[in-house]
Amino acid sequence: MRFAAPLGVLLAGALPLAALGPREAPRLPPLDPGLFTIVDVATAQELADACWNLASDTAIRIAPGTYDLAAVDFPNGVDGRLTIGRFGAPPIANVEIRGATGEAADVVLRGAGMLDPIVPFGFQIFTATDVRIADLSVGSVYYHAIAIQGDQGAERVTLRNVRAFDAGQQIVKASGSGADDVLIEYSEIFYTEGAVEHPEGSPPGSCYTNGIDGIGVADWIVRDNWIHDIRCQNGELAGPALLLWQGSSGSLVERNLFTDCSRGVSLGLGGGADHAGGIVRNNLFRWHPGPAPGYAVDVPIYTTSAGSKILHNSALVGGHYPNAVEVRFATATGVEVRSNLLDAAVAARDGASPATADNLTTAEAGWFADAATADLRLTAAATPAIAQVERLPDALDDFAAWPRPAPPGPTEIGARGWSLLFRTDFESGDLDPWFP
Repeated sequence: MRFAAPLGVLLAGALPLAALGPREAPRLPPLDPGLFTIVDVATAQELADACWNLASDTAIRIAPGTYDLAAVDFPNGVDGRLTIGRFGAPPIANVEIRGATGEAADVVLRGAGMLDPIVPFGFQIFTATDVRIADLSVGSVYYHAIAIQGDQGAERVTLRNVRAFDAGQQIVKASGSGADDVLIEYSEIFYTEGAVEHPEGSPPGSCYTNGIDGIGVADWIVRDNWIHDIRCQNGELAGPALLLWQGSSGSLVERNLFTDCSRGVSLGLGGGADHAGGIVRNNLFRWHPGPAPGYAVDVPIYTTSAGSKILHNSALVGGHYPNAVEVRFATATGVEVRSNLLDAAVAARDGASPATADNLTTAEAGWFADAATADLRLTAAATPAIAQVERLPDALDDFAAWPRPAPPGPTEIGARGWSLLFRTDFESGDLDPWFP
C-alpha cells in the first residue's frame, strides 16, 4: 500500500506518492488468538457495541466498508463517539482496533461532519493503555478524529496506517498529564478542503485546528507520515500541523512529508518550559509552489525548546514566508540547527542564540526532481547540497531510512540522499532507489 488521494477524492495537486512519499507501512501479522480475544464486526452498531464493551487483551477486527457513526444507537446514550476504555472506569490494557484488510482506505469510519456535534469524536481513548489503532480511516467529526485522554490514564497508544481527516478542531489531540509514549507512524493526517470556522473554536467562530496537538506529553514519536492541507478555509493562519507543547518533552519527529500546510512542526509555542529537548530530523516540507496559496503561510519548523535539535530537514517555503526555521526566546538554550536544506532563512528571535552549522538557505526548485509535486529528491543540479557534510550522530539515516555514509564519507545537506544510482534511475523513470 502507498498513500493515495484521500478517500477517493482527487485533490488539486494530489501527490504521486508511490515514488516520493514516506515509506510504505509493513503489513502487520494477523491477529493472534493466543494473545487476543478477537471480535469481528461488520456494521457501525456492532463496532460501537464492541468498543463500549472492550476488555483487556481484546482486538476488534473491522470488515471493509463505510461506517456511519451518526446512524447507530450508541451505548453511552449520549452521542456518536467510539470509546476505548470508559470514562472513570477501571483501566484496560493490550487492545487493538484494526481494519481487516490492512488497507486503510478499505475501512472508513465517518461522523456527521465538522459542524454537527452528534459525532464529537471518532475514537476517544480514556482508561486504556497499550492501545493500537491500525489500518483504517476515521474523520468528518465535530472535535477530534482521535482523542487521547491522558487525564484518564490513556498512554502508550500507537496509530499505524491510519487516515485521520476533517475534524472540527484538531485532528489528533492528546491532553492531560500522562498521554505519554505515543507512536504515530505510516499515517495520513489531512483536510480535504481545510478547517472550518468552528462554533467552539478559540475564540468561538474561529478556525481552530492542528493536524496533531499534544499537550503536556512525553516521548512521542511521529514518523513516516504524510501530513497535508492543515489550513483554514477562510484563509486565516491555522495552527501548526504538528504541535507538541505546554510542558511536553522528548519528542522525535522524523521522515515525515508536510505539504500545503499553514505551519509545520512546533516544539513549543511560548517560552519557559513549553517543551524540553526533542529532535526534528529528515523531514520534507513543501509549501504552496505557486504565487498565491489562498491561505496564510508561516514557518515550517519552529522551536522554543531548550536542547532541541533541528537536523537534515529539507524545506521549500516558495517565497511565501521569510524564514524556514525559527528558534525563539532566550530560554531556548542549547538548540542546534544543522545540515538543513532550505530556500529561506534560519532565524533566531527574541533572544535565542542557537548553534547553527552547514545549513544551506539558497535552495532552488530546480535542484529537486519536481518541487511542484513535492518530489524533493535531489538531482545533479543540486551540487551545493550533494556530498557536502559528514553525517551527524543524531541523523544516521535519511528520509527513506537509508543509512548515510559513515565518516569520512560525505553526505547530503537536507533530508534526502543522492547517488549516481539515483541519477540513472531517475532518468529512466524508475522508483526512488533510496526506498528499501
